[in-house]
Amino acid sequence: METQTYLAFLALVAVVLVTPGPSVTLSLVHGAKFGAGRAGLTALGDISANMIQMIAAVAGLGLILSQSAILFSIIKIAGVAYLAWLGLSMIRRSFKNATRSHNLPATRGLTPLGQLRQGFIVAGTSPKAILFYGALFPQFIDPTMDVLPQFLLLAATCAFLDFCIIWAYGALAALGAERMQGDTATRWIDRLGGTAMLAAAGHIARMER
Repeated sequence: METQTYLAFLALVAVVLVTPGPSVTLSLVHGAKFGAGRAGLTALGDISANMIQMIAAVAGLGLILSQSAILFSIIKIAGVAYLAWLGLSMIRRSFKNATRSHNLPATRGLTPLGQLRQGFIVAGTSPKAILFYGALFPQFIDPTMDVLPQFLLLAATCAFLDFCIIWAYGALAALGAERMQGDTATRWIDRLGGTAMLAAAGHIARMER
């Protein structure tokens, strides 16, 4: 692959990935609640799902999704349902915590493994990602050269950039939350984050092939 082609790919992917989406929203919430270090777990779950989506796109699932309204709708509905459930759970938890004694800390209710799982599911239930990768890679892979090394380079680049961007959003949220300590801050993070999750669910629900 020529250097110029790779740099063009790098610039395009960076612009696309830095655009806020459901995974960024989740990282902001996790970063604000758990800190910059644990925001990396959200990013790790995200890129784990993305790697599977990249492989699926190259294997032909992207083409199938673009042609099959039923399969596209199934994946989309699953993503909408999970984001909506996540958002409502966060909002409900914030009001439950508000009724607790001020002498008791508000429960954070999410283990590192659960955080990793949320990052994976939110990213993995986006049909748009598979379509994006399915349309992206063929534009930059030279069919006259070995395809596998080119795919590995492009996939690794996407995963690295995605991890850095998702983690950076979470780290920024963590910095902002350092000045907002206590139960009240935790409740508002849950409420705002839950509302953002519901908004992301609505955005995906309007998505078309």
